[in-house]
Amino acid sequence: MYAVIKFRRRPNDGIPKQVHGNTAMEITWTIIPALILIAISVPTWMTIFAIDDVPDDAYMIEIVGHQWWWEATYPDGQVTANEIHVPSDRTIGFNLNTADVLHSFWIPQLFGKQDIIPGRTNTLWFTPNPGTEGRYLGQCVEFCGISHANMRLEMIVDSPADFAAWTSGLESPAPAATALAATGYDLFASKGCVACHSISGRNDAVGIIGPNLSLFGSRLTLGSATLDNNTVNLTAWLKDPEDIKPGNIMSKSAPIYTNPDLALNDTEIDALVAYLQSLK
Repeated sequence: MYAVIKFRRRPNDGIPKQVHGNTAMEITWTIIPALILIAISVPTWMTIFAIDDVPDDAYMIEIVGHQWWWEATYPDGQVTANEIHVPSDRTIGFNLNTADVLHSFWIPQLFGKQDIIPGRTNTLWFTPNPGTEGRYLGQCVEFCGISHANMRLEMIVDSPADFAAWTSGLESPAPAATALAATGYDLFASKGCVACHSISGRNDAVGIIGPNLSLFGSRLTLGSATLDNNTVNLTAWLKDPEDIKPGNIMSKSAPIYTNPDLALNDTEIDALVAYLQSLK
């Protein structure tokens, strides 16, 4: 407003003073930014190609994004979901695919994000150094539907020894140790859970629609790392998964939620909770 009033045209002002410009200055402020951009672009270009080339000795893990959870398949065929373990002091590579829509894989404290595009396999790799062992939160960072914000994960960097123990544990789930857990074991089949979920060591549980539940009792989180894995939260999830993660496929498709004859009562939920918590 000051400029409009101060420098407004007045009667008899005549033609304003004509200014040609400063050729030397214009050339300078064109050349210097151009040189800066060239200096930035060369190492950027080299780095992009370098990080796109996964080292031959990388330990390759297959990652598949689902609405709204993460699946990880290891070189020896072990499968887990949402809590992804990797060994330290070794180059880790990921082949990234999606089972449905566009997702994006990101663990901010470990590596940059990589989009996961339908019909295309993208790759990502990093090397967790010794001393970086711990748990790191991750998130899908490409909008993928109503529960996009609930599509989280944890990456656990283990020492080589701890990682070997964890992978071997995937092949030997704990038996149902109590009568209540044994009842839950049977309910897991009779209620149709085996049609969507896999658990290593169970020949009847071979479903691939939902997350693999091997060693579920050892996980610290559930619902794609949105809740602590405890009795209260697991009970709430089994009672009404839609209330916790809107749009999830279990509440829409599982017989226990779509068929009144198979609906879970409180006693059955307690048994299923006991069984799932026994998987360690």
